Order: sequence, then C-alpha cells, then structure tokens
Amino acid sequence: MVYTYKKIFFILFAACLLLASATVAAPKFPFPQQVTYKFGNTATYVDPSIIQKHFDDWKGAWYKDMGDGTARIISPNDSAEMTVSEGVAYGMLIMVYMSSNNADHQSEFDKLYAFWNKYAKSGGGMNWHINTQSGKVDDGTATDADLDVAVALIMAAKQWGNDQYLSKAKSLITWIKSNDMESDGRVKAGSNWNPALNSSYVFPAAFQLFYDVTNDSFWKTAITANLGHVSKCQDASTGLMPDWCGWSDHKPTNAGQVSGGSGGFYDDATRTPWRMAWGYYWYGISEAKAVNDKIISWLDKTTFGNANLIWPGYSLNGTSPYNMFVTSTYVGGLGLAMGSADDPGHYLETVYDALANTDGKKSPSSGKGEHYYPATLNILYLLTMSGNLPNFNSMDGLSKYTKTSVRMPSMPAGTLAQINSGATISQYPEWGVYGDKFGVTKIYPDSGSSGLFTQPDGSITAALEFRIAAEPTYEAGVDLEYPFAGLALSLDKENGYHDLSKVAKIRINYKSQGVIRFAILDKKTVDNGNNGGEPGIFLHPTEDFVTLDIDLTSKNFGSSYDDFVKEMFVAPSWVSDFTDRDETMQAVRGFKFEPKMQKGGYGAIYLRMFEMYDADGNLIKDYIDPNAASIRTIAAATRGLTLGGNSLRYSGLSQKARLTAFDLNGNRVITMSLSGSGEIPLEALFHTKGAYIVRLTDKSFEKTLRIQR
Repeated sequence: MVYTYKKIFFILFAACLLLASATVAAPKFPFPQQVTYKFGNTATYVDPSIIQKHFDDWKGAWYKDMGDGTARIISPNDSAEMTVSEGVAYGMLIMVYMSSNNADHQSEFDKLYAFWNKYAKSGGGMNWHINTQSGKVDDGTATDADLDVAVALIMAAKQWGNDQYLSKAKSLITWIKSNDMESDGRVKAGSNWNPALNSSYVFPAAFQLFYDVTNDSFWKTAITANLGHVSKCQDASTGLMPDWCGWSDHKPTNAGQVSGGSGGFYDDATRTPWRMAWGYYWYGISEAKAVNDKIISWLDKTTFGNANLIWPGYSLNGTSPYNMFVTSTYVGGLGLAMGSADDPGHYLETVYDALANTDGKKSPSSGKGEHYYPATLNILYLLTMSGNLPNFNSMDGLSKYTKTSVRMPSMPAGTLAQINSGATISQYPEWGVYGDKFGVTKIYPDSGSSGLFTQPDGSITAALEFRIAAEPTYEAGVDLEYPFAGLALSLDKENGYHDLSKVAKIRINYKSQGVIRFAILDKKTVDNGNNGGEPGIFLHPTEDFVTLDIDLTSKNFGSSYDDFVKEMFVAPSWVSDFTDRDETMQAVRGFKFEPKMQKGGYGAIYLRMFEMYDADGNLIKDYIDPNAASIRTIAAATRGLTLGGNSLRYSGLSQKARLTAFDLNGNRVITMSLSGSGEIPLEALFHTKGAYIVRLTDKSFEKTLRIQR
C-alpha cells in the first residue's frame, strides 16, 4: 500500500490526539449535569434517561467510524455516503455533553475532530460537503459548523482537562474571524460566500464565549451587529425571520448557491430561536432575548399554547402549508423561544412532551423514526432546555436541581354524579367520559363515567383531566392503536340524530389546558367514513373560566368571541375548511371535547355552561323530542381513501377531488386530480421509500393518511 506524505501526517496527527485523550480521567462534568441556568427558564422535569435513549439511537444510526482514526456523522441529504460539516460539528457538541461516568465519548469526539481536520481548509473550518464514496469535496465552509466546533473544542478542554483542545479552539476562532466574518462583525454564510444573512448562523453564546477566551473585542461587536440585523429581518406581526435575509433591505431573499432561500421560516431559520435562547441561558444577552420576545406572543396564540401545534414551516405572516405533522426540527427550534420568555407558562413542558415522544431512526435505512437533521437537533434541544448544556467555561453560580415532574391529571373537584342521576349542564343530562384502555393514557374520571361533578355550592361542572399518550409512529404491516379521550354530550339517550339547522350559536363557559377541540358529532362525517375528522374548533387554553360564543351560521363555520374573550385570545377557526354547514347541521347526535395532541401530554376541560341560540338570539330549549327524533337523510355517495396492501384506494369522488402528498420534512412530493373510484400503486406516487403524509380533499370531504412505502 502506498502512502502519501499527507496521509502519513494525518494518521500521525490522529494517533497523537487519541494518545493524549487516553491519559485523561473521567469527564469533569458528566452527563446529566442538571443545573439551573442563571437566566431564562430551565426545564427541570426533563428525564435524562429519555435524552440518553435518544442519544443511543442517534449514535447507532448516524455515527460512523471510518476505520482510519476518523469518524463522521452520516448526514444524508443525498445518500448515506454524504457528510456535511454541520453534522460533524453537532456530533462533537453532543459527544462532549453526553459523556458520563458510565460512557465517556472522548474517543468519538477525537475521531470526529480528526475527520473535520482531514477535510479542513488550512488551519480552519471544514469544507462543508463531502462525498465519502466518490471523494468529491465541495469547497468552502459553513460558518455555523465552524462556530459549533470552536465551542465544542472549548467545552472539551474543560470536560477532559486537555488544553490542546483550547489551543486548537483559539486557532480556529482566529481563522473564523478572518474567513467567516466580515470586518464589521457580520457573520458570513461561509468562507467562500456572503450572499445574505442566515439568522441561524448568528450564535450569541459563541461570540461571547470567544471574547471570554481571547479577550478580542471583535466578538462583542459581532453580538451587537448581528443581533441588530436579525431584529430588522423579523416580521412585524409574528417575529418570524426568513432563512435568508438581505443585509441592506432586510427582506427575504433567495441565497442562490447555498441552502434555504425559500423566503419563509423553514429549516434554517427555525434554529434561530434556539440559538437566541442559548445565548440568554448562558449569558443573559438581552438582545437575544429581545429577538425571541417578538416571537412568543404569536407563537402562543397560533399554537394554542402547545407545541403539538407547531408545524414544519411557516410563511413570515404565520401561515403554514404543512399543518399535518410535528417534527423535532421545529418543535424545539421554534418552541425554545419560550426558553427566554418572562412567563412561558406551561409551554416548555409541551415542547418537552413533543421532543421526548419523537424517536429517531435506529439505522439510516429504517422506515420508522426521524432522519439525521431532526433527530440530531432533538438531542441538542433537550440538552439545552434541561440545563444539561451548561457553559463549562463558567460554571460558577450554577446549582444542581432535583428533577421535578410534568403535570399529571387528578380527579376534578366535587362529587362525581352517577350515570342517569339527573345531574345536568344547562339542562342537558347525557354527558359522558370516554378514553382508550391501552394502559398508557390516564384519565380522570374513568372512561364510562358521567363526567358531571356536583360542587359544594350545588352547581354542576362537566370535567375531564388526562395525560394522553403520543400517537404511534407508522410502521408498514403493523396495526396501530391510536390513543383517545374526551368528554361528550349526546342529545338523547339513544344517540339519535336531530336537525339543528336553526342553531346559530353555541355558548360555552369553560376553562381548559392542552389542545382541546370542540367538535360536532354529525351524520355526514360518519357517512363519509371520516370518523375523528368532525368539524370543530380548537379552544384556547385558559386558567380561568371564560365564556365563548361559537358562530354556526357561516358556510364554513366561522367563529367569534364575546368582547371579554377577544381581548385575551385570537379567535379560533373551524379545523376543516371543507365542511358544508347546511349538510352538517341537518343531522347531529351530539358534541364532544377531545384532545388533539399528536405527541401527547397533559390536558383538561372544565365546562359550566352549554347553550344553543337561534339567529334571533333566543335560547333554544325545546327542539328535541327524544321519542320522535327526526333525521333528514343526507344523500351522499360514500367517499373514502384507504391503504390496501401497496396501493391507495379511493371511492365516490367528484370531478374536483385532489390528492396531495408530503414527505416528513414538509416537502410537497406530488399533487394530482382524482375522480370516481380506483386505486394507485404506492410506487407510482413515491419513487423513493420512506414515510409520507397523503391528503385527499373533495368538496366537503377530507381524509389524511400517514403511509410508509
């Protein structure tokens, strides 16, 4: 075998580094650290065993020892042979912070750093994109990766007591200043380009850390300069920033030769609130907090106070085309804006629920679990929010905390009424609690109970508290059981259908937590085979009882609040824009309040009033005759979308039906028109194997499936 001088030098360098690491004792700051940050909101209920599990899966899937003293993080934007500098940098950070007394990952850290140096520019950052099969190297660095590696090296020096890491970090910081930064402190996209600002490359904690170890005031300038530009790039109403933003006009721009450029808040920009929270956690950087403060009001309102409703991508005005699934990339990236909030409420707990209940792949070829990017960020987000990503360079004043618990349900106050006891809410007696019996979801009172509680003053409250399990991840050939729970009102004992066409408004007095959806139990939904997709609205969570008027007059079920509630919340909208009001209200058997929390979590609904009004504002009391319930049959073809074997089957569609499919990164894969009945082979829809979301819409019918090819 012939060795070039460069290869021999590299092997000797890697061997020396590994030899140096072999003399170091156990990590000084073993995982889990569980310290309370000096600033911001530390999530003390995060279970370190969850982080450990996610790390073990991640390492098994994406960390690859190359057998030559190097290792890489598989970051398969193109294939498993690809590695980007970002992935190696994230891997080094994770290895530092996940090193414990039971499993020290210094060796893995060193091998990743050796891979970095193998493809680095002289003395500096790593070329950003490597094909390990063909050997092709895309020239130029990515600044975010360079910043992350410099931070990782400083933390490694403290973690393993090796000043060689600090020396390497200082050299890299000097290189970054000359190559990845402009002279006025602005952060470039990389060594070879500066088309626009990528706000997720603005890393205030790193800049301050670099000042701490070099005493170079340039890095103080970098904090002020870059955060000033980020602030100017934020949308005035939502606080969201685009992936790429012009330096001069601060408008969204297409960055051309680099990633992103979509003009909205997508895979790059979503990391920005996390970077800002990191800066606040470590140093209390007020300008970083100010960036997040512009986001949190919109975030809380648009997601109904719960990370289960953070979608994978937004236009800057806050609309999203991807309101179907939840990914770690956005749940943590956007959700951690609450890390620096003055009053995050319970929001960070919902971020934790979503991250904890989202698994990564166990291997790159696995059909189940998240890919490299979200799975990697999942671990970094969990470490950050839980006080397990402290600044090892400045640990003074940080105190260990004892793990707390997430919210758990309990029996609502009052005396639970028996079924058929005569207890009522607004004269309606047929209330009931329902829930799955899978052994994971916890509900109080138990499924089958009335849900009606007599209070000491004699009043009646309908109530339910729960912690619902996360929805299962789709697996081909596996019959999945979806958790459910709720509080329902039937209009008569026999669950008969009634014509409620004259009902113009429903008034409720409620308080709730979690994502609670109020829905109409109508015959049309059943006839269409779309159970679980009934028309309804999400309720904004509130600690105190409020009165809400729900408008039932518009064609697509608009809604409005009374003046008091309008001041507190943004009015919700009906979940389905495809529901025809007249068809729905002709046959209704009741109503329900149920959680819609894909990743699970705590929730509650308390109800004191349920009233119906006609268009003249008259309270409706006597329209139901249980002995002569009248139903006007809705004439509609049975429409449906099902998965049969390796094909999608559809039936009863009009000429205007449309099928749209997305991958789990929110990318639109295909859109096509359908009509009538038939089936489509999955291979004709999807050219690559993986998990997909398929949505069919046809006038008032909508059906969504998660499938695996």
